[in-house]
Amino acid sequence: MNQSVYTVEKLNETTFRIDECGRDNCYLLLGEERALLIDCSIGTGELPTLLRALTDLPVTVAATHAHGDHVGAGHQFDAVYVPEEEITLNFRIQNLRHFRRKLISNTMRKQGITEKNITGSVLHAKWLPMEDGKVFDLGGRVVRTFRTPGHTQGGTCFLDEGQRMLFVGDAVCPVLPMQIYRCMPLSAWLPGGERIYALAKQGVQVFCGHGDGRISAELLRQQIAWVQEILQAHPKNEKKHSRAYYPEFSVQGCVTYDPANLY
Repeated sequence: MNQSVYTVEKLNETTFRIDECGRDNCYLLLGEERALLIDCSIGTGELPTLLRALTDLPVTVAATHAHGDHVGAGHQFDAVYVPEEEITLNFRIQNLRHFRRKLISNTMRKQGITEKNITGSVLHAKWLPMEDGKVFDLGGRVVRTFRTPGHTQGGTCFLDEGQRMLFVGDAVCPVLPMQIYRCMPLSAWLPGGERIYALAKQGVQVFCGHGDGRISAELLRQQIAWVQEILQAHPKNEKKHSRAYYPEFSVQGCVTYDPANLY
């Protein structure tokens, strides 16, 4: 394993976006006394080695949610804060090496990343319960959390009010992912989406777990409107589970959802 699978983008003097071969993002926030790593990727590379090249500060690791592309490298660290609702056997199973290897994308394969890059066991990762509203004081920089259930039950956002930055994981993405196994009902996503949108309208920069990380207020407005349209058109759940796209797959920012999991 090595750290070369990661690309680092400097968002400002104390904030970095770490891209894992175009597959997912994690974010390193530096304070005066500590650093905070938000999410820790699938773990195809040696993430702690990369962090040591970026900072000498002790690093606290916390996850927006417990999917394998956000906590996969957790075994490389002493501990990872995970939303307390998601410290369950189900999420542990989803993070077994067998399932994390299924997350390897075609883009990653073209760069030479294969299943062999996925090492370590989730059983060796120490997950610490992170309650709603937990505060991370980094020294001169305070990051507050709040829940946005939808993509997962305990989905958590990290708000840095001082630098007006919000890190949302998969609560919102370039394509809204609400069809994933054990997602909350689509209707449950709306309050969190609206809270994120309210902050974006106030000029808070929103960063997500995929793509180039940027989420605009206009994209949020559009995704909220589309979710509302889906719910208005379907007053009850369908009986059969499936994957649907709205308005359609080719439209930027489209919503992916399960018609049997609307309410």
